[in-house]
Amino acid sequence: MVLTFLLFTIVNGLPADQLDKPHKWVPAEQCAFVNPPVVPYYWDPSCNSNRVSLGCWADGVHNECRFCGEEPYTGIHCPSDAIVPSHKKCEFDNPPINTYYWEPECTNGTLGCLADGKNWGCRWCGFGDYSSVTCPSSTCTFDNEPVTPYYWDSLCEMGMLGCNADGIHVQCRFCDHKPFNSVHCPPSARPNYQDGECWFPQGTAQSYKWDKKCMWGILGCWADGVHPQCRYCGPGSGGAYKGISCEQEETLLP
Repeated sequence: MVLTFLLFTIVNGLPADQLDKPHKWVPAEQCAFVNPPVVPYYWDPSCNSNRVSLGCWADGVHNECRFCGEEPYTGIHCPSDAIVPSHKKCEFDNPPINTYYWEPECTNGTLGCLADGKNWGCRWCGFGDYSSVTCPSSTCTFDNEPVTPYYWDSLCEMGMLGCNADGIHVQCRFCDHKPFNSVHCPPSARPNYQDGECWFPQGTAQSYKWDKKCMWGILGCWADGVHPQCRYCGPGSGGAYKGISCEQEETLLP
């Protein structure tokens, strides 16, 4: 069986609780959130192209404002000038070559927990003695979030249907949708985002709607960083979207 291991990058950067103290300015401070985010973010000019989308438009105002480093954006590397919310994370003295993630329900005695030797919530997954611990599906690394569901399958081998879905990790596997209908999606799979539904894994205080006329560069579009048709609207965010009605446009039948 062919095995590959994901090298996670420990999320280093400017702690969010240091922003009100003297510090070196970082581009991510241009982001403007309605509510403080719980996921790290940074300023990524590459979001101006249509080749990347996942994590972009993090604040719903600037397309360059991008989430990174933590589920569901673990595949997006956080640079050293990222802003990191103040919450628990793995703290390895040296980055490991094996897979791990943060499990808030870890307790003393739970398999894989205390992976970094410092925090109970830091947990090994998907390899060796920890093969029974399922890695989060966000361990897969895509430039753009696919519409086909996928998950992390430690039993995958090169050549098996759906495996190597992201072109990087053999264990990343597509499921349920053609031509992967025979591969059943487990509960841990990233969901198939239904057409017409925005997806905000961390929630959002800003109103939004589904606008089929949306395209790259139009104010409020790509609000969830996954669907171009997902659009912010109405009051909030300092009035950035007050000119955009939240009413859904009626579809005229021919």
